[in-house]
Amino acid sequence: MFSSRKKIESNQICLICKSKTYLFAKIKNYEIYKCLICGFGFTTNLKKQTGDYHRDEEYFLEEDLFRNIFLKRVRIISKFVKPPAKILEVGCSNGLMLSLFKEKGYEVVGIEISTKASELAEKKGIKVIRQPFEKIIFEERFDVIIFNHTLEHLSNPLEVLRKAKKVLKPKGILYIDLPNFDSLSAKTLKGRWPLLLPDEHLWHFTEKAFINIFKNLDFKIIYVEKASGIWDLENPLKELFVSFKGMKKRFFKEFITVKSSYIISKMKVGTDLMILARKK
Repeated sequence: MFSSRKKIESNQICLICKSKTYLFAKIKNYEIYKCLICGFGFTTNLKKQTGDYHRDEEYFLEEDLFRNIFLKRVRIISKFVKPPAKILEVGCSNGLMLSLFKEKGYEVVGIEISTKASELAEKKGIKVIRQPFEKIIFEERFDVIIFNHTLEHLSNPLEVLRKAKKVLKPKGILYIDLPNFDSLSAKTLKGRWPLLLPDEHLWHFTEKAFINIFKNLDFKIIYVEKASGIWDLENPLKELFVSFKGMKKRFFKEFITVKSSYIISKMKVGTDLMILARKK
């Protein structure tokens, strides 16, 4: 299923483990490299980004689509920290996830520089700071800091995580959710993987990369999930099966899009990587 093409080493060095990398994909003027050891990926010709978390209108207006997704996140995090714990979300968009925490008795604060999104969050009663996380001087400390599809957009994610550590209380928790660069779809589709988005996603993370990151930050990983995401519902297995002569396309379309979501999650190769790590 996976390409047997030889991985040719490059002169680019992995930001995380300092190992050698290879050219994973080339899209327009961008080159995306992947570490041979930890799987961390990065894009060359980076655009400088600090506070722009790329929350487009579809994201913060389609609340019904995201409510159930965020309820699952709330359930996961609430297993490790109870209300009235203080939660900070970096790139909170319209405040939907924070509003769900607030309903359960948590004290919440969001960071969002988009005027439209932050106004929607404030209408939900969320306190919003309209500055980039990197530039804020915090006077309070938090029990949980959330990076929900945010970290992959920032120019210096390691510096951001170092600052997050300082802002966390002792035994505080980081929750990170982003595309899984070791997913079945990423490995199979390679340069056609929809989540490469080189003009937006500057970095591509794996569980192995986070093991190294959190070891250096002196955090303990307490939860990992690689769930089937939106892009797995149109995963490469469907393309493979429907190409065979004599196959009933409708059957395989329904089977792959519905059943494969469950299978991919159980195999731990889904596109959505969720990690919780506790500050030691």
